Amino acid sequence: MHSTSSTFGGRLFAPGLDGVGVPATGQWRQGRLVVWVQDGATGPEWLAPEHPTLSAGGFNAAQLSVAWPVDGGQVQFFVDAGAARSAFAAGMPTSLATPHGAAQRAARGVARRFQLWWAVLAAVALLPVLALALLVLRGGDVVDWAVRQIPHAQEARLGDLVLAQTRAQMRVIDSGPAVDAVKHMGERLTPGTLHRYRWLVVDKNEMNAFAAPGGVVVVYSGLLKGTDTPEEAAGVIAHEVAHAELRHGLQGMVKSMGLRAGAAVLLGDWSGAVLSDATTGLLEMKFSREAETEADAEGLRRMVAAKINPAGMVRFMDKLAAQSQGATPPALLSTHPASSERAAQLRALAAQHPGPWEPLALDWAKVKASLP
Repeated sequence: MHSTSSTFGGRLFAPGLDGVGVPATGQWRQGRLVVWVQDGATGPEWLAPEHPTLSAGGFNAAQLSVAWPVDGGQVQFFVDAGAARSAFAAGMPTSLATPHGAAQRAARGVARRFQLWWAVLAAVALLPVLALALLVLRGGDVVDWAVRQIPHAQEARLGDLVLAQTRAQMRVIDSGPAVDAVKHMGERLTPGTLHRYRWLVVDKNEMNAFAAPGGVVVVYSGLLKGTDTPEEAAGVIAHEVAHAELRHGLQGMVKSMGLRAGAAVLLGDWSGAVLSDATTGLLEMKFSREAETEADAEGLRRMVAAKINPAGMVRFMDKLAAQSQGATPPALLSTHPASSERAAQLRALAAQHPGPWEPLALDWAKVKASLP
C-alpha cells in the first residue's frame, strides 16, 4: 500500500499509458518524486531522478510540469494547481527551489498575458455597445469627430459619385449664360475654399437646388426662372455653398448611414454598398433645423463678404415662406423646409449690414431667356 501522507494529484504521461494521460498521484520520498496511477494502488511506480526538469505547463501554464527521460521515451507529470501544487512545494527538496521558482514566474507571466488577452477580447466585444452609447449620449460630437477625420480629397470623390448620378438621372446644361452666371456667383462666394467646386445647371422646371459633399452644387433651371434678380439666385447658391463648406451633407450621411459610411469614405471603399446607398440618399437629403439655420447665417455672411446685397436672400426666403402655404409647395421645400421664422432671422441679420454693395454684372433677363 502507498502512504497517503503528503500526496498530490496530477496527470501522468508515460510510455505504455493512454496518449491523453491518466490521473496519477505523486509523493516525495527521501527527496525523490514517486508517481503512480491512481486506480492501481499496487501498480507500477515511476521514480524521478534527483533533478527532474520543472517548467510551467498546461493550457494556461497553471500546472507544474515535472519531466524526466526513461527507456522508450519520457515521463511527464503535471501537478494540479491549488492544494496539490502547495503539497508538492512543501515536500520538495531545496535543490529544486530555483527551477521551481522559475516555473512559478513563467506561470505568472502567462497568467498576466491571458488576463490581458481576455481584457482585449472583452473590449472588442463591448466596442459596439460603447459606440452605441456614444452615439446616444454624444451623437453630435461623435459625428463631428468622424467627419473631421475625412480629408477633403476623399470627400471630393464622394461628390464625384453624386455628380455621376446627377448626370445619369437629369439633363445637365453644360454651357450657356445660365451656367456662366451660376459659376460667376459661386466663385465670388467661395474665396479660399478647400473644395474643388463643380457648378451644374440641370434642365428641370422645379424650384430646387442642392449641394453634395466635396463641392458639387446643382441648381435647377426652374429655380433660376423663379427668381426676379441675380441676388435672389445668389442667396440660394450662398445657402448651398454654406452646406458644402460646413460639410452638412457628409455629417448627414454619417448620421443616417452610421459610422460605417464615414469609414468607407475615409478608407476609399468606393465599391461598397454602404456608399451606394449613401450617395443615393444625398440627392434627397433633408437637413435638420439646426443645419438650415447654420447654412442661412453662413450663406448670408458669404454674401456680405462678397459685397452681394443679402436682401436678395431675404426676398427669396419670403417667397418660399409664402409658397409653403400653397397646395403644391416648391420642391426645394422638401429638402430645405422654409418658415417665416427663418425669413425673420435672415431679415434681422441682413439689417446689420447696410452695404455698400456691388451689383452682380449679369443680364438676368438674358440668363432666364436662355433656359429651356
